[in-house]
Amino acid sequence: MIMVKDNFLQNLTNICGSQYISQDPKELKAYSEDLSFLKGKSPICIVWPSNSQEVGKIVKLANDLKFNIIPISLKSKFMHHGDSLPKRENSVILNLSRMNKVLSIDRKNRVVMVEPGVSFDQLVPILKKKGLRLLLPLHPTASRSILATALEREPITIPRYHWDSSDPLLCTEVVFGTGDLFRTGTAAGPGTIKQQQKVGQAQVNPMGPTQFSPYRVIQGAQGSLGVVTWATLKLELLPSTHKIYHFQSDDLQTLLDLQYELLKYRLCDELFILNNINLACLLKQDSQEISELIGTLKKWNLIYIISGRGPLAKDRISYLEGDIEEIRAELDIKFAEPEVEISDREILHFLNEPCEKPWRMRLKGAYQDIFFLTGFEKIPKFISMMETNYKEDFGIYIQPINQGTSYHIEFDSFYEPKDESVVKTIKDTILGVGNQLMDNGAFFSRPYGIWTKDVFSHHSAETVDTLKKVKKIFDPNNVLNPGVLCFDD
Repeated sequence: MIMVKDNFLQNLTNICGSQYISQDPKELKAYSEDLSFLKGKSPICIVWPSNSQEVGKIVKLANDLKFNIIPISLKSKFMHHGDSLPKRENSVILNLSRMNKVLSIDRKNRVVMVEPGVSFDQLVPILKKKGLRLLLPLHPTASRSILATALEREPITIPRYHWDSSDPLLCTEVVFGTGDLFRTGTAAGPGTIKQQQKVGQAQVNPMGPTQFSPYRVIQGAQGSLGVVTWATLKLELLPSTHKIYHFQSDDLQTLLDLQYELLKYRLCDELFILNNINLACLLKQDSQEISELIGTLKKWNLIYIISGRGPLAKDRISYLEGDIEEIRAELDIKFAEPEVEISDREILHFLNEPCEKPWRMRLKGAYQDIFFLTGFEKIPKFISMMETNYKEDFGIYIQPINQGTSYHIEFDSFYEPKDESVVKTIKDTILGVGNQLMDNGAFFSRPYGIWTKDVFSHHSAETVDTLKKVKKIFDPNNVLNPGVLCFDD
């Protein structure tokens, strides 16, 4: 250990108070492992700051005493990407769960400001009472941090509201690796946040300040460039009426073509494709019920929702139905009646409510996911490649993003966590498949854990060097989450 231990702990105590520092061996062990294939180092301690000033002081202390900081928004036993595991011995866990305030909700501008400790099960009910909703990823885990989910660019289920790869993230307050506090977008000024809000500003525009938009490098950096202490996020109004469609087919291309046309004209809200395994996992809790439902569903399932609000809501539903029927007629698409009827209530539940534990764990208790971005035309090729190389059953999730300009493709491998031979086989197999996907043009925009080295090996040396220069600017002493992405030295 580099620093003098007593002096180190005394400094942290002066910042946060002794009751918000822990060296309990059981707690430390919990932060050195997650559900990924990686193993982390045991941290020195865990510290819980209460505001951005304390975060800044801790980061500056890390620069002075040469220890590392692993920022975590909310500790969850379901963490599984390995991005928050300490990679070095002299690491401190910066747990931001005490910073759990909903700072403001602006219905007029449809924006909410939250601290990193705010979870889905905390905010979703509050917004519902105000007639608002978050732009949610697919059935998020209740205990997950909303801010962290936005920073990690998890795809949302309503692609027509997804205008930019950063959505729904807007403005942020961030403590860089130097300990300096900075606000991005229109939050940068002029004036304080209270002064801005007093005159009607809502911190909606994420660009800037000036021609510089630092939120672009903060997002997806896995806490290696800065610690975000609050952010504003886009909201939408709750619809007053809606209609849910669920089409099943054994022909993926038929559903892809319909999905493409629906999105081109922005006719619906939620819009995605699941295979029968993932849909069954979303609908049922018990593994036996999931297995039974898988057998009754067709392989591919397109789900979309049309909605309306206000006095003309029903009129809007009517003309949208007409437009969609014209598209189906033009494509000459006919769907047989499904063998099993899925109720609207069941679909709305997993689209609008968080779940207690990750829905992907319901089938066998553990899972690993491979996800990447691609264009519309390459989707069938990548699925065929996965089916050829991976012989076990796996879940598939196809989510258009950015107005359909690209697609999030996800393959979920399910397994018994205690079966070590299966764990090793899955690890080796999906690593091999992942490299083959990359070789054929799959873009891994969110490289985690075991994927990281392979992902950056597919990039040019100039790209990696540029990223390291960015790291040197915002975190010159490499104190924030060293070892993630390509920052391994």
